[in-house]
Amino acid sequence: MYQFVTQAIGFLATALQVGSFQFKSSRRLIFVQLCANTAFLVHLLMLGAYSGCVNVFFSCIRNLLLNSNRPWAHNQVWMWLLTAANIAGTILTWQNFFSILPCIAVVSLNFAAWSRNGKKIRLTNIFAVSPSWLIYDIYTGSISGIITELICLGSVGVSVLRYGWKALDNTD
Repeated sequence: MYQFVTQAIGFLATALQVGSFQFKSSRRLIFVQLCANTAFLVHLLMLGAYSGCVNVFFSCIRNLLLNSNRPWAHNQVWMWLLTAANIAGTILTWQNFFSILPCIAVVSLNFAAWSRNGKKIRLTNIFAVSPSWLIYDIYTGSISGIITELICLGSVGVSVLRYGWKALDNTD
């Protein structure tokens, strides 16, 4: 039963993550990804995948900051502090080589997300985020994580077809 609940929470996260790329607005994309990351955090914690869990935790903080209307929350100092926290969290939860993959994914997305540019966010997902998480999910046995990354790659493609690369350059 525990395994069923663990994977069910992961599939909820999958639905949210996949759907996030269908929002033209970067602000909405980031908010829905915050919800997905919260569900994935619980999922990874239940799997005992602590490096993934700690990096997703800092992703949630990043998304809260970027979704805030407060000017101080958008200061790039936060990006650097969160990046340092991702690296420190990875060192503290280090188990083996696979532990570094969530850090690579989240740190690369920190830089893309802080640009608030939908095009950069999607390109980073294609070339860094999804490949890193896919390998980590295979290693940790996260069925929903594997499916999420495969679908997210397709979803990014669909969003590019729907809006075109040029329309995704805005930062609203």
